[in-house]
Amino acid sequence: MVNLLKSPSETNILVVDDTPDNLRLLAKMLELQGYTIRKSLNGRMALQAAYRHPPDLILLDINMPEMNGYEVCQQLKASTTTDQIPIIFISGFDQINDKVHAFELGGQDYITKPFEELEVLMRVKNQLLIKQQHQQLREQNQHLEDEIQERLKAEAEVRKLSLTDELTGLYNRRGFFWLANHQFKIARRTQIFCCLLFVDLDGLKQINDSLGHEIGDRIIIDTAQLLKKTFRESDIVARIGGDEFVVFVSTCSPDNTDEFCPRLQVNIDRFNKEHNYSYQLSISIGATQCALNENVSLEQLLEEADKLMYEHKRAKRLVT
Repeated sequence: MVNLLKSPSETNILVVDDTPDNLRLLAKMLELQGYTIRKSLNGRMALQAAYRHPPDLILLDINMPEMNGYEVCQQLKASTTTDQIPIIFISGFDQINDKVHAFELGGQDYITKPFEELEVLMRVKNQLLIKQQHQQLREQNQHLEDEIQERLKAEAEVRKLSLTDELTGLYNRRGFFWLANHQFKIARRTQIFCCLLFVDLDGLKQINDSLGHEIGDRIIIDTAQLLKKTFRESDIVARIGGDEFVVFVSTCSPDNTDEFCPRLQVNIDRFNKEHNYSYQLSISIGATQCALNENVSLEQLLEEADKLMYEHKRAKRLVT
């Protein structure tokens, strides 16, 4: 880990002691090392100073009137503004219980009076180094978390782009099989009837040739919107080819696979009536039920629905 310890002149230390002589002595020895020192003669002044301008380190006397060092420490650790500031207790109390209590309250170190200058300076330096390393570690962890989130976001975007059709925003062929296979397995396991519809636009090549590909693209987009409007959000609607769409209906009636076709035709008729374009939107549909008691793949169901769609298209041509 790179040592990013602040220089002494950049380091702000708050010294708290109700004895002026001790306060001056501690302040002087630290100032000679280049540290910026602030002084407080009692606990309330210390809290105000710490909240107003949080220091890098606090040297805190324990035995003070009105509010002792333990109470000051408790309040500092209870505030999100000051809870990360390391505290070194300085006290004439040398009993083990006093030291244990100081550490239980969140103190980082404990110096017994009368103190030795070299000891104070070394303990101060160590606590500042530990704090700086903790800060650096937090920043590195945050940076790592940010990088992970950015990567996940980028991966999600790539996944979305690789599973969706750029023109319509529907799932593409890959996205359809990825999702529909999952739904198909659930249908088999739960014995819920589902349907597969193959939808093909009629006359798209002629429209592209006579009116241009821009009009052809608009027809494809309109068809995609009509399909999304007709079916539920739980159904999987996809564009798997230039003028080919498929719909996986997650739950349907076991007795009627054609129940969706009239509803879709109503929406198409309404669309043609509301939009008096130079063309009429027309589709051919093949619908097949997912046979839960047969070992049939989704690809085979799609092939069957495709054949039924072509039968529908041929029947329409014979009528016209």
